[in-house]
Amino acid sequence: MITIVKMRNMHVELFCFFALIYPVYLVNPICNGTLNTHEIVRDEPRLINSIPNGKHFIVGDGYDKINIVHVYGNTPYDMGYALGKLMSEDFKKLVPEYFAYLDNHIETIIKILPPVMINISVFYLTR
Repeated sequence: MITIVKMRNMHVELFCFFALIYPVYLVNPICNGTLNTHEIVRDEPRLINSIPNGKHFIVGDGYDKINIVHVYGNTPYDMGYALGKLMSEDFKKLVPEYFAYLDNHIETIIKILPPVMINISVFYLTR
């Protein structure tokens, strides 16, 4: 049980670490991304699911599928609960893929970070 908790904590810390460094990566001048030349999807949103405090729509098909989730409520908890319910299947697929991506790219991203961010990150990841 302790190992599972430590793994979860490590994943949360890696997520936070990546959330901090991603904006730096986005403004990096060595980024060699390409211009998005895809057509704008103009399909009507299709209702997939509706629950109290939320609705899930999809626009497009296949690789061009875009999820649109509208959540509402009196508290952030209500909205978060609705988002979790509506997107749970997608999250179950996304989270392992996200951490696999982090594992494969973290060393490359660390190389472009300013030294101050590396020192802060090492401090939090090794405590």
